[in-house]
Amino acid sequence: MSLTLTLLATTAGLLVVFFWWVRRNNVAVYPAGRAPAQLRSLSTGCELGTALLAASTDTATSGTTGRQGGTATSPAPAKAPKRQKRHEGPSRRDFLRFGLLASMGGTLTAFAGASLGFLWPTLKGGFGARLDIGSEADIAAGIDEGGGHFEYPAGRSYIVAYDPAQDPNGVYAEITNGAPFMALYQKCVHLGCRVPWCAQSKWWECPCHGSQYNRWGEYQFGPAPRGLDRFALTIEEGRVIVDTSTVVTGPSRGSGAPLDQPPEGPHCTGA
Repeated sequence: MSLTLTLLATTAGLLVVFFWWVRRNNVAVYPAGRAPAQLRSLSTGCELGTALLAASTDTATSGTTGRQGGTATSPAPAKAPKRQKRHEGPSRRDFLRFGLLASMGGTLTAFAGASLGFLWPTLKGGFGARLDIGSEADIAAGIDEGGGHFEYPAGRSYIVAYDPAQDPNGVYAEITNGAPFMALYQKCVHLGCRVPWCAQSKWWECPCHGSQYNRWGEYQFGPAPRGLDRFALTIEEGRVIVDTSTVVTGPSRGSGAPLDQPPEGPHCTGA
């Protein structure tokens, strides 16, 4: 969409410049005595030829009358030039000003459209929308096959099993909405690296700077300021829906994360 708007704006600007150039190079015809002062002071090749022709005619007429006994005859009055139709419409200055404003308006419109297209959330099938990631049974099977997690790349999400009995204070009740799953954002909250799953420790371990999180994405070790961010998840008519339009900030370091899960094996990051 942004590319189309840019092409349209560029085409409009080129057309404006082209029409201005055509108009600028047309020879304006003015009625006698109505040309601008700067044009009346200039002599063209046609005017010079007309003057020379008139001078030669006067000389020939004078010579003829002298040979005929000096009888003076008055030269015939010059035929008045045909009046040209006066041009009506905007002046060149107004036309050029309008063209520049139109070109600038088209460019700004294209820029605004491209910016909105980049910033506005994707409404269908991608990150920034409510995503149907599958049936409840399929997601549960995917978590078992993944050794504790299900990955959904289009939504930049990890889905993990959530047991309300392990969260007696309901810390995550609002984002799970009674579902047996929790949706985590794949991005590390330290510097934005994608955090992979460590199959050995059953933790999330960032290879960039060593931040580590347990299965629910709660902070365990490293420079990260808090736990992994997450998304609200609901189950609607047996389908698992993840709302990626809003990122929910992860729990802070000292918030008393409810899941007590020590590493279940060696760490993948060597910490």
